[in-house]
Amino acid sequence: MKVPYLIAALFGTSSTASKLYAASYAGIVTTLEFSKSNAGHELTTISNSTACGPNPSWLMLDAKDNWLFCLDEGLNGPNGTLTSFEVGANGSLSKIHSLETVLGPVQSQIYHAGDRKFFAVAHYTGSSVTSYAIESSGVFTHLQTFTYKLDAPGAVPDRQEAPHPHGVILDPTGQFILVPDLGADLVRIFHINPSTGLLEPRKPLKVSPGAGPRHGTFWTPKGARPGSVTDTRFYLVTELNVHLTGYTVHYGNGTIALTKFYETTTFGGSQPPSGSSAAEIAISPANNHIVISNRGDNTFGAQNDSLSVFSTADHSGKYFANVTYSGQIPAYGSFPRQFEIAPNDSAIALALQRNHRVGVAGWDDRTGHGGPLLAQKDLEGEIVCVVWGS
Repeated sequence: MKVPYLIAALFGTSSTASKLYAASYAGIVTTLEFSKSNAGHELTTISNSTACGPNPSWLMLDAKDNWLFCLDEGLNGPNGTLTSFEVGANGSLSKIHSLETVLGPVQSQIYHAGDRKFFAVAHYTGSSVTSYAIESSGVFTHLQTFTYKLDAPGAVPDRQEAPHPHGVILDPTGQFILVPDLGADLVRIFHINPSTGLLEPRKPLKVSPGAGPRHGTFWTPKGARPGSVTDTRFYLVTELNVHLTGYTVHYGNGTIALTKFYETTTFGGSQPPSGSSAAEIAISPANNHIVISNRGDNTFGAQNDSLSVFSTADHSGKYFANVTYSGQIPAYGSFPRQFEIAPNDSAIALALQRNHRVGVAGWDDRTGHGGPLLAQKDLEGEIVCVVWGS
């Protein structure tokens, strides 16, 4: 890893700073500036907002309209909250609209129907999926609530005593929403009505008992036109058995079908360390790596967990639909609940939950190698989400 390459790629020749937004269970959403100074890289607090609620759990940036949506998990009940913010030129947040919702919102995703904008939300504690329409002002309106029950606890009773929707993923064609349900061992599937934007339930995908589906991501070949269905793959990370599973995606007559073609632990087939669990998954911006965060594995020492890297390219650089395990890189802290790779492929922002910290580490998408810890910032409370801004 060449650090000068990372610095040049991240900042270019004129820009010297980027924004980050971090959510803390202490009730704070923090705007940070990631910059290069004479002393190196640093993270500086720009502003704080407590307007999201007592337990912010997820941030969703809509860069086109300069909006930031915040989910408040409502850990102590009786409800969760959804809030939209206008992002100022300096990254400060001004509240637009807030709405009480089902308890436990943990992830959301924007989708479209025609020229209208919507978003869907997974509610872990509330065992629900909800949908909303977004107006041009940033105000949003509740549309639907789907609430689920189990006939009996799952294979891991203490974690699967009820359905626990945990993720929301939009497919590459923009026609379907997938929701991994950790408690029910299902990936719930919804068709997006192209006229109304309403979610229409379809037959869910069943996974192995006790797997605990958490998050997922779609992959299409580099250079594929938007909406192309050729060689599409869906990759699912399951929290409880700490696995990565790959599915081929088949479309036809308004349907989507998933067929498993690949499965391994997030440690490349090795037994996951006792007490570890998988969390976030992402395709790198250059489209050639799958990255997964592992919590509680202590691979790089006490309180230093890992990210697992899988390649989606062969040695010639040609992209293909299979994957190979590349190894692990340090997370530079404990319990990386969520992470996001910078759009220019040069750095990873890490929400280090148990350290109460945001970390930024180097990343080289050409090789899938992690770089040094570039900067870190201790904040109040458990940090559970961090996203890149402008």
